[in-house]
Amino acid sequence: MIAACFVIISCKQQVQELEQVPFNQNEESSGKQFSQSDFFGENGDVVFLVDGKVDLSLILFSDDLAHYYNTEFPNGKRIYFFIIKDKNGIYRAAANACQVCYGARMGFRQEGSFMVCNTCGNRYPLEKIATEKGGCNPGPINPNLEIRDDKAIIIQSVLEQVAELF
Repeated sequence: MIAACFVIISCKQQVQELEQVPFNQNEESSGKQFSQSDFFGENGDVVFLVDGKVDLSLILFSDDLAHYYNTEFPNGKRIYFFIIKDKNGIYRAAANACQVCYGARMGFRQEGSFMVCNTCGNRYPLEKIATEKGGCNPGPINPNLEIRDDKAIIIQSVLEQVAELF
């Protein structure tokens, strides 16, 4: 428990030290106004919500790499996320934002079988992606995506659960 608290405090301190971007789009930093489009992590491909869902061909995920996407909700809010197929063949989706460091708006990168926070450097095994809420890890979207007709499907209401991270 003490180690977990240290990690969270450490991440918050690193975000405060960076002071690259405010925690919400209405705050100012060094006189510069940032908008929700100021995301410094991997933006990925734009995908569209069709009939309240995003669906992506499973063929895209056969390379064992994280694939990054962003989508815009009808209200204009844009979110960034990634999908990964783990070594057990499970398709997982998570926000491209650390639940503690999200204010830095830097997201994650993949290093082998880990996703690494670009702000604090914490590492998360692919098999744990989207399994934990709170703390310093990617915002969970779905630890086991619905698969239908050779497509990974994410419904809008599930994506909206991570909107506050952007």
